[in-house]
Amino acid sequence: MSFTQGDDVIEKILNYRSEESREEILSKIETLISDLMAGVADTGLATIRLSNRRAAESIRFDKEKLHLTARDAADTKQSIIAFPGPTILNSWRFAVLMRTLDIISESLTSGKVVTKRDIYYRETWLFRNQSIVDRIVDDIGRTLNVSRAALGIVAAQKGLACGTFCMHKKDGTLMAVEGEIQLIPPFEEIKSVDVMDVDFVLVIEKEAIFRRLCSSKFYNRADIGRSILVTGKGYPDLSTRQFISNIAACHPDTPLFGAVDSDPYGIDILCTYKFGSRAMAHENSHLTALKMEWVGVNVLEYEDGWTKLSVGDRKKALKMLSLPWMETEAAMAMRLELQRMLFLGKKAEMNVVGTEAYNVITYLTQAIKTRLDALITH
Repeated sequence: MSFTQGDDVIEKILNYRSEESREEILSKIETLISDLMAGVADTGLATIRLSNRRAAESIRFDKEKLHLTARDAADTKQSIIAFPGPTILNSWRFAVLMRTLDIISESLTSGKVVTKRDIYYRETWLFRNQSIVDRIVDDIGRTLNVSRAALGIVAAQKGLACGTFCMHKKDGTLMAVEGEIQLIPPFEEIKSVDVMDVDFVLVIEKEAIFRRLCSSKFYNRADIGRSILVTGKGYPDLSTRQFISNIAACHPDTPLFGAVDSDPYGIDILCTYKFGSRAMAHENSHLTALKMEWVGVNVLEYEDGWTKLSVGDRKKALKMLSLPWMETEAAMAMRLELQRMLFLGKKAEMNVVGTEAYNVITYLTQAIKTRLDALITH
């Protein structure tokens, strides 16, 4: 199978983030700075209204498409960053914003892509920590109404894939994967991906479990068939989410499974793949894989892996149960799992069980075989 089979789908996914040229985005930044300078001339105060992408007021759940999405710009929560401000903190925020805009302009002008990590290390004394950069870049993108990638910024890669597939890159090179572990490249670099006769795709929460499955050649088993194994090493990065979303969109008949810990954070990671994330609400339509089916671990089936649910786990589970997508049929199994955790006061971790007779490989093999058999009978 090949991603090129769905040319209209792949074209939309690959090109959606480049709808505006670098010149148009630079013009938006220049307008932002011009307005700021006009304010200085009129009032002696430099101010910028910045949209807060992550604020609850800026996000809604689309009940038809079943993913998080950004509200209209008029409904997005905004904050005013001014200089000089009443406190040193205000002045620092203004400096962070202006330096980030400067780096973005430099990236767009040169045509060179930078990572958020690169931005942080340019001025560690100013940015203080990586999360500051992550948040300001997201807010600038929302304020200008463009994607992060359109700003010339990508997240550092961390997702891994293993199995049998080929990635055709835009620079003309071919990345053929045959059983080895491969770092998932930024999706902007990919022209097309060929998936060669796989029976399913399995996304695994933990890197340690992923590597264990790879070393046992789980991607090529006689009893359940050939597969592609993927991990985002916990909460997935953008490239991993795009990779999985593309597979789901271009190959709707290929089963897509997710294996996570039976704890609130594992379920939340699965929800990120299925329904999207708050930080990327304006791009979730191209980052989600609603068809992903949870295959475990299930707290009732994995009793040997039980550990006590902490107070923090309980708070996380209760908060998740109040989220709008948890009311949908697509989240029913995960909703029930969270309720079981709260009732039992237990959670189950994939890497706890490691006996010869029964381990995570045996568990996942049985779980996937059951679901594949069910698909055949239907």
